[in-house]
Amino acid sequence: MARNRPSEYLWSRCPICFGGKFEPEKDRLDWTDIIVCLDACFTQRHNHQPRDPARKHPDSFFIPQEEVNAVEGRVDAARLDGHQTKRSRTNGNQEVEEDDHFEPGMAVSKAVLDSCGSSFKAAREFLAKVIPKGSDVTGIMALLCRHDRPLWVVNMTTPGERQHYAIALLEKLFQNLPSFVHVGLLYDIGCHLERSCLKWGLLEDHIDNLIFAISVFHAFGHQWACQLIYHPRKCERFGLSDGEGAERLWHSIQHLIAYTRIAGYHLRLYTLDTQFHFGNTESLLNIGKWIARKYHSLDSKRTENRKELAECGIAVNSLREQWKDQVEKQTRPLPSQSKNKGKQAVQECMHLRQSKKTLEKRLKYLQEIISDPDTADYDVATAEMELPSILDRLEKTKLNVKKKERALGASERMQLHHWVKSQYITKCMNARAILTRLREHLRSRKFELDRVERSCRKQRNEQRLHEHTEDSVRRRDPGIQQLAQKYNRLVKEMKDLIIVRKAPRNVVAPRPIDVSRLFNLDADDELWQDIGLNYDEADDEDAMPPPWLSDDNVRKGIRAMLELDRCEEEEERLAVERKAMRSWFEEEWSAVMSAINAKSMFLD
Repeated sequence: MARNRPSEYLWSRCPICFGGKFEPEKDRLDWTDIIVCLDACFTQRHNHQPRDPARKHPDSFFIPQEEVNAVEGRVDAARLDGHQTKRSRTNGNQEVEEDDHFEPGMAVSKAVLDSCGSSFKAAREFLAKVIPKGSDVTGIMALLCRHDRPLWVVNMTTPGERQHYAIALLEKLFQNLPSFVHVGLLYDIGCHLERSCLKWGLLEDHIDNLIFAISVFHAFGHQWACQLIYHPRKCERFGLSDGEGAERLWHSIQHLIAYTRIAGYHLRLYTLDTQFHFGNTESLLNIGKWIARKYHSLDSKRTENRKELAECGIAVNSLREQWKDQVEKQTRPLPSQSKNKGKQAVQECMHLRQSKKTLEKRLKYLQEIISDPDTADYDVATAEMELPSILDRLEKTKLNVKKKERALGASERMQLHHWVKSQYITKCMNARAILTRLREHLRSRKFELDRVERSCRKQRNEQRLHEHTEDSVRRRDPGIQQLAQKYNRLVKEMKDLIIVRKAPRNVVAPRPIDVSRLFNLDADDELWQDIGLNYDEADDEDAMPPPWLSDDNVRKGIRAMLELDRCEEEEERLAVERKAMRSWFEEEWSAVMSAINAKSMFLD
C-alpha cells in the first residue's frame, strides 16, 4: 500500500521535517520537499577484537550490516553490467579519442566532472582514507535532515568512501517516504553521486524525486562550471541550507572517539545510538531558538542584498536573462587536445566545402526548372517550395565554411587535402583548444575571487568559510600555470616548424604567454590576443563581451538576485516548519490528554 505520509520512524526522528498535518482531500503534505545532507567520518573507527555479547538499542539509528552488504552487491552488479555493455560497443584494439561532452542527464561536461573527481578523495572510492589494518569498522556515514538531526547511520568497513553507503542511506529514506515527495540532497560530491546514479541506473525508481547539490563548505573545491549547477546558493529549492549538519554532528561526538575505538563492537553501537538520541532531544528542545536564528539571519541577508540590487540599478528580469546566458556559456564543453585534431579540422572543412558545392548545384537546378517555360506547373510548384529551404541551408553552410577556413588560416580557393597530415595544423588546433580552456579557467577564477572579496566584507563569523574558499581557489593556480606553460611549448614548436618550412605559407606563429603576469587579466596581455591562431570563439569576430562578464553592476546584481531568491525560499520553508511544529505539538498534546482521560476512566 502506498504511503500518504512519512513513516512513524521519520516522524520520531524530526517532527519538524516529517510531522506536517496531512490533508486527505489534497493528498499532499504541507511541504513540497525536504532537505537532507550526507557525509562520512573516518575518525569514528573501531579496532578489531572478539565480539562482545549482543546489545542492541531499542531505537537504533544504524542500518543493519546485512542490508548495506545487499546494496553493495547490487551496486557492484550494476557497474559490472555497465562496463561489459560499454566494452562490447567499443573496439578494444583501437583507442578512441573524443572531445569533451555532456553525459546523458548531466548539466556539466565530462571534463568538469573528472576534474572535480580528482580534487576530492571522497570521489575516488578506492583511495584509502584510513589504514584498515586492525580495524573492523573504518568509519561511519550519516544522513541528516536540515535541522542537523541524524536519520540513519551506517558503519563503513572499506578504507575509502564507497558510494554504496550513500545509496543504502537514500534507499532507506525513500522507503519511509510517500512516492510524491521530492528530496534535496547536499553532499560533498553530489555531482559525482548523480553521475553514478544516471550512469549505472542506481536509485532508478527515485532519481526523478531527487535533487543533488554540494554542501557550502566543499562547493568551492569544485570547478566553477560545477558550482553554477550544484552550489546550494545557486540551486532552486535549497533556501539557505548549508549542508554542513554532519560536520556539526561529528564535532558533537568527537569526545567518544577514544572510548568507542576500543569498546566492544555492540557496546560502541549502543553508545553512539544513545549519544544520537541525546543530541536529538536537545535539538528538539531548542528548535524554537533555531528557527528564530534562521529568521534573524534571513532578515539581515535580505536587507543587505536588496540594497545591493537597488545599487546596481538593473531590472530583475534582465538579470535573470543574463544569469541564464552565463550558465549556458560557462557550462558548455570546452575543446580538448588530440593528436588527430588537425586532421579532423581539415576533413571537416573539406566536407563542408563539398556540402556547399552540392547545395549550389541543387540551387542552380531548381532555378533552371523555375525559369524554364516548358516545365510542368507541378514541377515548378515543387521547385518553388523547396527553394527557400535550399537557400537557407546554403547560407548557413557558407558561414560555417568561412568560419572553418578562418580557423585553419586557409583562403577560399586553397586546396586542403595536403594539410590533412600537417603537424603545424595539429599543433595550431591544439593550441587553440588550450587557449580556450585557459581563458575559461581564468574567467572562472575571477568570478570565484570576486565572491571571496565580497564575502570578506561581511560578518566575522564567516571568516573561516572565506579563508577556505580563497584557499580552494588558489589551490588550482598551479594547474592553470601548467596549462599556460603547455601552450607556450606548443607555440615554440609551431615557430620551429615555420623555420624548417613545414608550415603553410605566410602563417604567423602566436605569441607566448608571460606566466608571471598570468593572473593580472590585463586586456593587453598575449592571453587575449588571437595572432597566429585565427581564434573565433564567437560567430561574430567583433562581438562585444556579454554584460555578465564585463559589467560589474550586472555581476553584483546577479549575486544579489540569487541570494534574494534563496531568502524567499527560506522564508517559505520556515513558515511551513512553524506550521509543522504546531501540528506536531497538537497531536502530541492530544495523545497525552487521551492517555490521561483513559487513565481517569479506568480509575473510576
